[in-house]
Amino acid sequence: PGYEGQWCQTCKNCDKKCGEIRACAECNLFNTGPGKYTDTCGDCSYLKALHVEDIRPNQYDPRKSKTISQNGTCKIVDDTGCDLTFWYGYEDEYPENDSDDENDDYYYEDDEDDDGTLVVWTSNIDKVCPPLEDKDVAEACSKKTTCMDCSRSPGCGWCSSPHLEMKSRCSSIKENEKMCPTERREEKFNSVPTIIKESKEQTSRWSKAQLHPQQVELAMNVGDIQYLDFTYLFISSGTSLTHDLPENVDLKIFSSCGGDNLLTEISRCSGIFNGVTVKFYARFHLKSCPEKSSDWEKSYKLTLSQGDVLDIDLKMFCSCSCDKFSTDGICRNDKKTFLDINPCAEKNSCSECLQDSACNWCSDSKFSYFDGSPLPRCNNDNFFTSDLCNGNGKVDPPRALTGSEDCSTCNHTCSGGICEEHKQDLLDLNMCVSQLTCGDCMKEDGCAWCPQTDGAPRCNLVSKWIVGNEKRNDPNKHECQEDLYVDRSTISTDKIEFLQNSDYIYEDSPMPDMTDNTVEITMKEGQSYNLELLLKINLAHRNYEENQKFGEVKLMMKS
Repeated sequence: PGYEGQWCQTCKNCDKKCGEIRACAECNLFNTGPGKYTDTCGDCSYLKALHVEDIRPNQYDPRKSKTISQNGTCKIVDDTGCDLTFWYGYEDEYPENDSDDENDDYYYEDDEDDDGTLVVWTSNIDKVCPPLEDKDVAEACSKKTTCMDCSRSPGCGWCSSPHLEMKSRCSSIKENEKMCPTERREEKFNSVPTIIKESKEQTSRWSKAQLHPQQVELAMNVGDIQYLDFTYLFISSGTSLTHDLPENVDLKIFSSCGGDNLLTEISRCSGIFNGVTVKFYARFHLKSCPEKSSDWEKSYKLTLSQGDVLDIDLKMFCSCSCDKFSTDGICRNDKKTFLDINPCAEKNSCSECLQDSACNWCSDSKFSYFDGSPLPRCNNDNFFTSDLCNGNGKVDPPRALTGSEDCSTCNHTCSGGICEEHKQDLLDLNMCVSQLTCGDCMKEDGCAWCPQTDGAPRCNLVSKWIVGNEKRNDPNKHECQEDLYVDRSTISTDKIEFLQNSDYIYEDSPMPDMTDNTVEITMKEGQSYNLELLLKINLAHRNYEENQKFGEVKLMMKS
């Protein structure tokens, strides 16, 4: 049952079975995988793992057995990037004493399982791994001609230094560290999952968070495999797990679903008692980069059927910092520049840009590279930066504009957005000029807002405004015709000392609010502020003893 085809050669349920036995089979055959990660290899006594090279004459060989059934083939990628193949089957008569002595070669029937003993086997030739020796890695990497291709190749590193003459700028990471200046290495991600939000706010004593954590960030290179542990408190007896990750990200979830069950690949856990917390292990494998660059940094969801959601902020290393207008880094062996491969970026206005049918314009004020630096707003239709523009801000008519048309018409307008740019702002990494409101302007570091200008952008770097009696002799500076709004974030530098205790030890009743001990802070979104709080316990009570315990200290913040 479960096989089809003229010779019963096709197994319809093999993928499901591979998921069920993978953790144990991979761990016992190759010493890797989720079983290795969770240290549960020892729980896999239900199967027999064999390497065919270790099978001696007269020993049991599953390949020759006439009593093995329900055979299948599993193909997986292990945690080191190797392609693995193993086979499985149920043996009705597995040798109780499997030695190479002919007199000891007898069989017994397995009474523990009606299907027989589960046997898994593989051979050395069924493990195919990427190059491991550094010289082999370097040779494979040297065939990559662009930084983008190099960055998507495991084990490879790119050197963008314009001061070095190199036949190939892509080499092994070790070789790149030897020959390339630190600041010119295109450093890949090197991180583990980061918890952004551990738990949701508990609104009442009954609203306990079931899912931990609630939000994580993953930064991955192509070929990377990362594990994420999460737990779920069951109130209903079961839950199903689904996700919206793209096809190039392989996600497999492993769990024992509580109790004494073995670690298996799951999409659902059921029959769980109320109040039981179950641990899950999510295994992420970034197989390749998505075709659209807008998907290289995006949020996805792992959803449990009861409505709980684990938010996954996924960053993929798919491009290089030298692939920008504002750098002198070399991103290609042929030394072609950003403008050589993206000539539309030379244009400075929406109307000029759209007179070329191969170009499109981005009017979105949030348009930027992944690191937040500004990008040219006019780009070739097939260049990756075009996809980074928000759909509503992309102006891309089906044909080129004629001499009498511009970006003020209703069919292809940049109205409400950015309609022109100055390349010097890109070189200065000036994101201020893209902010269209005072509120957005104040959120950017180093920006100031002018309600009335002489035609210059209302938001600009503080250094771009003429302040006070400063003479107007710099053509790159502008005069604000009204009061300039600048960053007004402040934190009091006064040292406040207080001793407010009535010599009463509060045990059952709460400590009264200390409303007169206040520090005023004016904060700006996205900026960190340090506030030191020194609590001298030995001054808080005259009967204080070194071993005296206290419950908690709270720093309350009101907005």
